[in-house]
Amino acid sequence: MGKHAQKLKHEARGIIGKNWSAASLTREKLLGNLDRIAEFAAAKGYQHISQIGGRFVTDFFEHLKAGGRSPSTISGYATALRTLAAAIGKVNIVPRTNESLGGSRAGTRLQPKEPDIEKLIEVREKLYTKAQWLGIAHDIRAVFGVRAKESLLTRTTFVDARGRTLLQVEGTKGGRPRNLTVDTPEKGSVVAQLREHLAATGGKSLIPARMSLKEAYSFQKNSLHRLGATKANNANAHLARHAYAQALKEAGVDRAAIAQDLGHGRIDVISHYCRK
Repeated sequence: MGKHAQKLKHEARGIIGKNWSAASLTREKLLGNLDRIAEFAAAKGYQHISQIGGRFVTDFFEHLKAGGRSPSTISGYATALRTLAAAIGKVNIVPRTNESLGGSRAGTRLQPKEPDIEKLIEVREKLYTKAQWLGIAHDIRAVFGVRAKESLLTRTTFVDARGRTLLQVEGTKGGRPRNLTVDTPEKGSVVAQLREHLAATGGKSLIPARMSLKEAYSFQKNSLHRLGATKANNANAHLARHAYAQALKEAGVDRAAIAQDLGHGRIDVISHYCRK
């Protein structure tokens, strides 16, 4: 089955081709999911990846659920399978929503969490001790509410036609940058520190010259975990986004504006960050 599985993997990637556009880490995850789909197709005896249909989809997701895969993981596979189905002209074989596939995260993911602010501050100090770029990335996440990868890649500011200073957030999901207003002293201080660091290191981003994005992302993730930024401590990197969103909510910012700042297209996702 090894050689045949490799054949189906090659087929699947070839069918999707370069048109499967996404940010590098997202693309890597999607392609990994695609490989697992091809392996399952090979195990089921499919000769070509284009032969998959509704029955295959049902069997595949039953297999995932039987294996105890999380709703988040199942949702990731659903995205990959939808992309593959569209590429082979069978877009309707995969349901449009994840609920029927076991990928609904309602009641689990969409629950606001209370960050441990003291622990986040403690982790921040340790990050600066370990490496300045890790500390600055933490501060960017804390005051702008960006994601972990975004904090590594974001570096550009500009002034718009209204005279506002904007930070251009890069490394976003889908690859389209979004702009956030530098409208508080805390944000201005972090931006100034970012500029100083880049000027001193000659870097194009916070990623050290010796590291790739993947290496820096992994180093950041491992460092955070070792220094106590974990879910169990209510201080993991994503909870900086929760704290940011909750602060906006308390300040009276409407949910649509909070969603836009966080880079979400759907307002209902804010239920993941803020209580009603």
